[in-house]
Amino acid sequence: MRIAPPSLTGRLGKGLDNVYLLFGTEPLLIEESADAIRAAARQHGVEEILRYTAGVDLDWQQISSASRSLSLFASARLLEIRLPSGKPGDAGARTLNDFLADNDPSTHLVLILGRVDKSTQSSKWFKALESHGIAVEARAVTLAQLPGWIDQRLRAQGIKATRGAIERLAYYSEGNLLFAAQEISKLPLLLGSDRELDETLLDTLVSDQARFSVFALADAALAGNAPHALRMLYGLRREGSEAVLVSWALVRETRALYKMAIELAAGANRQSLYQQHRVWRSRMPCISAALTRLDTAQWARVLHSLAIADQVLKGQRQAPGGVWAELERVVLLLCGINTLDANYAINH
Repeated sequence: MRIAPPSLTGRLGKGLDNVYLLFGTEPLLIEESADAIRAAARQHGVEEILRYTAGVDLDWQQISSASRSLSLFASARLLEIRLPSGKPGDAGARTLNDFLADNDPSTHLVLILGRVDKSTQSSKWFKALESHGIAVEARAVTLAQLPGWIDQRLRAQGIKATRGAIERLAYYSEGNLLFAAQEISKLPLLLGSDRELDETLLDTLVSDQARFSVFALADAALAGNAPHALRMLYGLRREGSEAVLVSWALVRETRALYKMAIELAAGANRQSLYQQHRVWRSRMPCISAALTRLDTAQWARVLHSLAIADQVLKGQRQAPGGVWAELERVVLLLCGINTLDANYAINH
């Protein structure tokens, strides 16, 4: 039987299956599924959990022996086997098939694969495990699904949040579920009791974290607020933030908006474009301001300046003031303030 991670809790509540197969493209969901199975195993009286990793301490003959004999101190056992490659090989496939044939209710198996391709999913050993046990497929959470996933995660922590705060956290996390989960886990301590999380409060709570701050810097620049954006840029530098993180955030935004500017110039509908590019409601004001202020030629110039900053960052080019001066130039250009750029003038 194949299920999604959210369905695993309900399944575990009905009892412990003999075989679990964990795989998919989202590592966080795979690890949380493994954690849930271990916790359920302990609740159901499993006193011994043995964990192996292929390439480190995995001997399939040892697995065969372990699956057939309990220790003197345990009445049930859980074998957890990690296969980073997603393939057990011939010896492993035989051992897994033997495990299924023995059908010993006192020994439970959890096989953790990670990402697997279609050919692996079509193999005999994979199909046998899936048909005899529970296969948990952790698919990637799409950008469209991410706000809903974050909302559920916040509610599980007892946190009420506005739609804007949820969308902003989704934007900050950049589709990285592990990062989002870690930040959400901190919020109960930061919020206290009976407080609703809105955009302003979220920005206040995370203002001292560089990853959040670079996104806030990008939004300030897109909004055209030059004094605020420059203060944030200087603050990041003063606090020892990596220039590469700032450059990455600005490149990410500029590339996306350059594409949108081209489509708008070709006659695309603005609202449809926002939906297509997943521009959340909370970011529409700064995105709209930037697209109104800069035309396609100006967006191209920003990209050119970012390319120069990247070269300086990698030591491939020298520039007065170093990479931070180049990033300052980019911020000013995003705000609609032209700066002297001899290199751009020569090449264009």
